[in-house]
Amino acid sequence: MKQYRSIIMTVALLLLVAVSAAGQVQQGRVKTIGRPGKPGVPLHGVTVRWRGLINTVITRDDGTFSVVMPGKSNGDAIALQSVSKKGYELQDKGIIGRQQVFSTTVPIVITMVSTAQLQADKQRIEKNAYDVANLNYKKKVNQLEAQLKEQQITADKFQQELKALQEKYEAYQSLIGDMAERYARTDYDELDSIDYQINVCIENGELEKADSLIHTVFDPETVLERNRAAKEEIRQRMEFAQSVIDKANADKEAIMRDLEYAGRVVALSDNLVEEYLAQGEKERAIDCLEKSLEILIILHGEDSKPVKAARERIKALKSS
Repeated sequence: MKQYRSIIMTVALLLLVAVSAAGQVQQGRVKTIGRPGKPGVPLHGVTVRWRGLINTVITRDDGTFSVVMPGKSNGDAIALQSVSKKGYELQDKGIIGRQQVFSTTVPIVITMVSTAQLQADKQRIEKNAYDVANLNYKKKVNQLEAQLKEQQITADKFQQELKALQEKYEAYQSLIGDMAERYARTDYDELDSIDYQINVCIENGELEKADSLIHTVFDPETVLERNRAAKEEIRQRMEFAQSVIDKANADKEAIMRDLEYAGRVVALSDNLVEEYLAQGEKERAIDCLEKSLEILIILHGEDSKPVKAARERIKALKSS
């Protein structure tokens, strides 16, 4: 009987640990970048490791993964240590080490790109860019020569214009490699319809058409339409972070009892302010800073450097 009781206690303990761990699980998925006419697909067999954790996780057939993070609470900062799969690399290498928000409800999406596809796309984009640049250069040189022949410009003016044209051409050529790298890594799954068209034009070397589309981006009706479909995942994470900060501010006594938690809330608040500013939501950024200021006063006092710095930043944002 004692043996059965021991087994039951062991099973109960394991279940308790499992239930406890379930509340500390960060979900995520890994996918490939989308290309024109070819959406991204889930990527299985990707090894994902997080800072501070010994164990790694490997993505399932549908590209998803789950990682248990003991001691983490919603709103805590987490960071990737490495993401690897043979033949692939991260679309955004800067994601390694970058702080993200732990959430039991909002999954983290990691995007990778085939190394072979990346090289092929870069070569194609570079070739298109060089072809267009050469064509435009020759066209403008011919125009200058025609103007000189018809005596519309002087020989000195011709030389000046030709030199300026050559300098622009060389400067453009120096940017082609970086431009090709950027657009080869673009995830078309994340683009709205106009950005999609702009990127396709750039990849095809249709720079004038791309420029025309870029100008339509600033049309008020177009901006409204694009904003309706903008960055839903970022919005979810920002709202989640905001809820954590609001909850912390609603219980100042709890903050005073747990200074470490308060410090994490301030750090989260700083990250959220940058997100708001990046989204052009200055008023929400100011509101977030003002709430963070209340916690800083509790932590450091009215005349402390962090409090003065926060007040200066709020003042600067309000006056800008």
